Amino acid sequence: MRVSSLEGRVSSTRGEGPIVLDDPTAYVIDVESASAWISWEALSRVLNDYTFGFDGAPIGDLEASREEDEDERDRIEMTGNLKSALGLAFEIEGRPEVMPDGRIRIRTESIQALDVPVGGLMHALGLDAEDMIGNMAERGVSFDGDDLILDASVALPPPRMNGRVTAVRVEDDGLALTFGEARDTTRRRSNHLWFHGGTIRIGRMTQTDADLRIVDQDPGDSFDFFSGQMNRQLAAGYAELQTDGGLTMHVPDYADIE
Repeated sequence: MRVSSLEGRVSSTRGEGPIVLDDPTAYVIDVESASAWISWEALSRVLNDYTFGFDGAPIGDLEASREEDEDERDRIEMTGNLKSALGLAFEIEGRPEVMPDGRIRIRTESIQALDVPVGGLMHALGLDAEDMIGNMAERGVSFDGDDLILDASVALPPPRMNGRVTAVRVEDDGLALTFGEARDTTRRRSNHLWFHGGTIRIGRMTQTDADLRIVDQDPGDSFDFFSGQMNRQLAAGYAELQTDGGLTMHVPDYADIE
């Protein structure tokens, strides 16, 4: 996911104690405001490897994209195979919209299998079993009639982000999301993460009244940061101690680490 800006609070999923930043499952980000974007390729990987990545999942080989018809460019097209029907190909088309509670509704307008219109989204996808519905609900997916409902706070892999989606936009290369109040992101910002206040821990290092900046060594491109490999990425850079005790870590993009 490409994040233009994000402001919020980080809290532990383990009760009291420091926020363990090098374990993405150990904390949750309560988003106050954010502008983010996810490519169709990345969204497809999330659907295959995470949302429907459980044993017995009825569908697979999912691919999300923008509708190619010029008159329907605000629609999402999702294709895949029905495992419960010997790999039968299906296609779903729908328009995304934000619900009052911040979830995203994909208002389904077309469901087809082998180019033949079919009725009933859940039935068409073989989602009648309660255990399958439960597995998907844990990953932020539910249904309302033929509409698909996505909860962005749990539909993406950790770290979890709690926050109301307030706008969603279909673009050529991906899906743009706004959380909370939209902020002006046109002003150039340095590529960094800044954790301040509270107590944080990374590996054996603990900071109280934290002031930790993780800065991109190459500000000429986007900061490629992988929270699941934080220790490895930080170790590839260098640290700078500030006069007030704060710490700045200058690190390379994750893709540049050998």
